[in-house]
Amino acid sequence: MEEVLTNPSVLRVTALLKELGCSGEPTILSESARTALDAANALGIEVGQVASSIVFKLPSGNPLLVITSGRHRVDT
Repeated sequence: MEEVLTNPSVLRVTALLKELGCSGEPTILSESARTALDAANALGIEVGQVASSIVFKLPSGNPLLVITSGRHRVDT
């Protein structure tokens, strides 16, 4: 699991978050968290404290990233 923390993408995102003033470190879960509820249960927090994301491809071809509370679902 520790090799995930040295992945270039993880390092890049972690560095950017620190640059933007965000504190904390990535948390690697020992089991899969395919849903916000899975992640909340693994972390011992409320599902509303988890951010869920989905990327849509717009008709123009551009991506649209939607981030919402784990308590909510995006209606496509």
